[in-house]
Amino acid sequence: MNMHSLDLSMIERDDRAFVMQRLSPFPAPIQHLLLNQYLSHATKFERNSYLRITTNQLAESLSLPLHKLELNLSEEELRVKAKALAGEVLERRRRCRNDDRALPMVREFVSKQGITPYQGQYTQVGELARYSHHRWWVAKLRKALRRNIETVMHHLNQVNKRKGLYCSTPTLIARKQQKAYQKAFLENTIATNELGQSFSLYELSQKGVSNPVIRRGELMLRARGFEDLAKELGHVATFLTFTCPSKYHRSYSSSGHENPQWGGYTPLDGQSYLNQIWQQMRATLSRLDVRFYGFRVAEPQHDGTPHWHLLLFVEPKEYQTMVNVMRDYAMREDGDEKGADQHRFTEVKIDPSKGSATGYIAKYIAKNIDGGNLETGVYGEDPKAAAARVDAWAACWGIRQFQQLGGCSVTVWRELRRLKEVQGLPEHAKIILEAADKGDWKTFTQAMGGVFSQRKAQVFKPHYEFTVDTNTGVIKCSYYCESELMRSLKGVVIAGRSIITRVFTWRLASMVRQSFNLEFCE
Repeated sequence: MNMHSLDLSMIERDDRAFVMQRLSPFPAPIQHLLLNQYLSHATKFERNSYLRITTNQLAESLSLPLHKLELNLSEEELRVKAKALAGEVLERRRRCRNDDRALPMVREFVSKQGITPYQGQYTQVGELARYSHHRWWVAKLRKALRRNIETVMHHLNQVNKRKGLYCSTPTLIARKQQKAYQKAFLENTIATNELGQSFSLYELSQKGVSNPVIRRGELMLRARGFEDLAKELGHVATFLTFTCPSKYHRSYSSSGHENPQWGGYTPLDGQSYLNQIWQQMRATLSRLDVRFYGFRVAEPQHDGTPHWHLLLFVEPKEYQTMVNVMRDYAMREDGDEKGADQHRFTEVKIDPSKGSATGYIAKYIAKNIDGGNLETGVYGEDPKAAAARVDAWAACWGIRQFQQLGGCSVTVWRELRRLKEVQGLPEHAKIILEAADKGDWKTFTQAMGGVFSQRKAQVFKPHYEFTVDTNTGVIKCSYYCESELMRSLKGVVIAGRSIITRVFTWRLASMVRQSFNLEFCE
């Protein structure tokens, strides 16, 4: 650990070893924060007590003992550690001589590294194969490293509108570096199909929803389509907001000062709370046969604590029942605390004569994608800079920002938009294809089966096939396990007929290195 960047001259000589030992697990920005706070205390006892208690609390919040914290790893050191951990897993498997006995032990080992093991997502062979590979460990360690650093910065109250809006500065910098690396990789990787057509992966990515402008436009188009359909059906619209209880909030919004009610929760804990009450709301409304559709936007408050905005459409007779059920669940936890009745759950029933329902959600879509078409942010900040921080926040905590509620498959919508004409389709299917091609979400939804149709009852469904190596005819398997055959989206299916929308196989080659021995299907 490089401690040379710290000025240790103000630390009493007999305390330096203790201070260095306590600071060494943390990266430089956190070391400076802790050291400055350490030096702000008047007496030797207060200083050392502060550092001991604070570092112990930080380790506890990460569920790792202090001596196992390694938040200062470089990328090279992280890769070395990943190879060592993969080697330890292989050694455990060899000692057990039986994967049935090895799996519980290996899962325990993975947990002790601060990483949540799988629970039934893969076969036993596939799961152990992942734990035994350094590539899996690199990805998991890197993700855990970024999240743990942000947890520490959050704990030290460095995420608020005074010090770091939505996320800490180290997390923002790391996200920008990651995106710059990804862009450089995509720009320098060329995809060539059977016709000899070549594009960089970056050019191809900009043709879809990876492009923030296209993503924002598609979300707005679908929201407008829902609104137009709701008007035709006589449904009413509402804009709802769910906020976490006070104990999930690290600091006050006005001053940025520490919230004494904070219970040590991270933004991910707040998202888990919102997901839990949402599942309860939906289960209750389903039993009451109350159906709705629309969109959900998850976004951070100034200190990174998530809250949700929902634009929902519902039949008039079900409106009050829906709102009452949602308010009830939103107020169940700490509902009697100060301000809960004003902020925990808010409802705005939209009057079409006074404004568009889509207009209510437009700024939230823009704010959380690229800041486009906005003059200023919520706190007066530059909207594009704020959008970059929101992106870093969502990437760090793994929070899904946008979710369509109800309605028809957007996967089918996107696949049909790749087609121009298909012979032999029934007239009803042609209407759906034409609506998708024109960007008419309202007609597309109606013709597919309506806003309340179940996915299995919709006219078109996504079509997946095994991925086949065009040179050998062999079905491709996953990177980690030969027994896991790869299926990928190839098109859509209607009445048992498959329509392939991804017709090309692309071979990748690097502009700076030799051709990859890799193929992927469009």
